[in-house]
Amino acid sequence: MLKPKKIEIKIQSIVFTVFFGISTIFFAQNNTNVPLKKQVQELVDNAWEYTIKNNDSSLVLSKKAEELSQKNDYYLGEVLAKESFGLYHEIVTGNIDLASKYYFEAIELCETHQLDYLASIYHTLGIMFHTTDSYENAKKYYDLSLEQAKELKDSLLIKKCLINLGSVHSSLNNFELAETYMKQSIDIPLAKEMDYATYGNLGYLYVKQERFKEAIAILYKATERTPENTGADLNLYFLLHAKAKAKDSSNMKEALARAIKAVNEGDYGLRDKSLFYRNIADYLAFTGKHKEALEYRDKYIEVFEEIKEKQRDQVVLDMETKYETEKKDAQLKLLQLETEKKEQQKRLYLYLALAGLIIAGLLGFFGIKNRQKNIKLAKHKKLLEATLDEKNVLLREIHHRVKNSFQIVSSLLYLQSENVEDKEAKIAIKEAENRVRSMVLIHQKLYNKEELVGINTTEYFNDLVKDIFESHQFTSKPIQYNLNVESYILDIETITPVGLILNELIINTLKHAFNEVTEKSKLHINFTKENKSLILKVKDNGKGFEGDIKSTSFGIKLMKALSKKLKATLEYISKPNEGTEAVLTINKFNILS
Repeated sequence: MLKPKKIEIKIQSIVFTVFFGISTIFFAQNNTNVPLKKQVQELVDNAWEYTIKNNDSSLVLSKKAEELSQKNDYYLGEVLAKESFGLYHEIVTGNIDLASKYYFEAIELCETHQLDYLASIYHTLGIMFHTTDSYENAKKYYDLSLEQAKELKDSLLIKKCLINLGSVHSSLNNFELAETYMKQSIDIPLAKEMDYATYGNLGYLYVKQERFKEAIAILYKATERTPENTGADLNLYFLLHAKAKAKDSSNMKEALARAIKAVNEGDYGLRDKSLFYRNIADYLAFTGKHKEALEYRDKYIEVFEEIKEKQRDQVVLDMETKYETEKKDAQLKLLQLETEKKEQQKRLYLYLALAGLIIAGLLGFFGIKNRQKNIKLAKHKKLLEATLDEKNVLLREIHHRVKNSFQIVSSLLYLQSENVEDKEAKIAIKEAENRVRSMVLIHQKLYNKEELVGINTTEYFNDLVKDIFESHQFTSKPIQYNLNVESYILDIETITPVGLILNELIINTLKHAFNEVTEKSKLHINFTKENKSLILKVKDNGKGFEGDIKSTSFGIKLMKALSKKLKATLEYISKPNEGTEAVLTINKFNILS
């Protein structure tokens, strides 16, 4: 379900886009000549067009509007120009402090010259605080705007204030007040398109209060197709959610079909798609269509992971950009100091050639200077070291976030397995979960240890094998195993595929090697370096096999693909009733220490 804040922003966007249209009703109240008003209005309107395109030309046009208004004592024009400056910095630069400065200057002009535009500026301030989650401030300025709008009998502005006050109170969980404001806004017979968005918010408000019958009734209105209701299909996932919660499948055939068509054919963002898929899946599951529900649940998980991936990529990009910027700044300062020091040395050699007495004096002078520069160099050296330490912190944070992301995938696989009844599917999901855990273990170690770019083979193999045996023991009697692993620090590009291959080999042994597990059942794991290759051996004393390994299973295909990445060969040596030995010879690897 959408969070209240996001639903509110949808309403605000409708309110905000019609905002500039209000300004035109005030122009006839001033005796300034019409051509001047028209010229200023055109400048402000064009500035707005550039603002929504993130174009700095908006500032140029706003400045022209301000200068023209000041030259002709056109105070309303100055207010519009300052508001235009504020909108640019709020929307384009995100500098809320600077935007607030311009808005408050506009308010001061309105109060000084008793202009009737004060209500609109208050409303603009309310929107800014609303979209930045400062709900108390937003409520304050919406209330001020509403009071002024009622004095002016401006029905459209009153309607917008009521809508946004309902949205703010919904975010603050003041449900009764939110409902009152939303209903009052609907009662004003203007701007029908705003009412449909309000229906959606009001329906969601009822859902939060578990008033499902009322929610369904109002959401039918929100999803009604009319020329004004351009977001009719988008509100369908609220209706699906309410219906599933209310255990009510009546009159939903057309709505369900529309929702499926909308998400498959519509141009929606990832977040809206994920909510569509999830609520469709929940509704289908409630109606007993479990196979179709599982299909849409899988689509939801896929989109959800894509959202998480983008969020993680953005976090990593931001951290890398910050680190690179600070690193370059430190390097430039160090280079500047080095250049200055070289220049001083050149001057010193010149003075030495001129006279002996001057040389003695200059040596003392520049000796002091060099000492000062060396102190500065030492300080900047510490700065570089601090920057490197920060880089390590950032890398550790990256590994922590990657580990968390893999953990989410593992949890999703676990949840999926809980809803699957087919035994083979359950085992397949369990194996996928174990593969993910082998990668989680890598990033967990990188996060917890000082070695941020490499993994110790002894520690990793011990933990990985222990984890596999604890989670994939298929018999009541445990299989004995022993490890002989030489200690190396391998980079992530090497240890990740090796860990996945080892995971597959051990699981294959647990599943297929022994008809019956006894005290003599054993598994030997060796990892050594021979000549220019790393050798991984997994040997059991099970039943063995004749012929070749079947290559149709996913695990075998996965090991072949990973072996190619390592330029490795994977061979099996087996004899019936004597056991099987798998030998992985790795030719492409990177030992860090």
